[in-house]
Amino acid sequence: MKKQLGRALAVGAAALGALAFSVSPAAAGDVGESISGAKGSGSFYYNSKTVAGDIYLTLTDTAPDGHHVRIRVQSLTPDRVVTSYAWRKVTDGYGTSQTWVTSLTDTRGIWALRIQVCVYEGETQLGCDESDWDGNTYY
Repeated sequence: MKKQLGRALAVGAAALGALAFSVSPAAAGDVGESISGAKGSGSFYYNSKTVAGDIYLTLTDTAPDGHHVRIRVQSLTPDRVVTSYAWRKVTDGYGTSQTWVTSLTDTRGIWALRIQVCVYEGETQLGCDESDWDGNTYY
């Protein structure tokens, strides 16, 4: 009887562990990009082929030049269509940073994500660069 109970508990614990692992988001990794005046990073956690449940963005203004800096996420579908999402801004000046947490869903699929980091004067873009693509682990 004790052996059967021990086996049942072990099998139940293994099943519960497998279930918890299968529904947790998969970390795909980090990306970063720096340009003159700005430094940004992104961490992407994919929940499926169509959902990035947790996206962490950090942006730092790295130059005492009076310009503000921006960051945004760009997604790439399996058909290689690029979509750009809302800008996040740091406007408090040199040396300041900010972090945001967001998510996104695209029914066409999220094949990969990247960040775009830019320096602006008002609404005029002065310079931009993009990180490498971070591939969705579900593909």
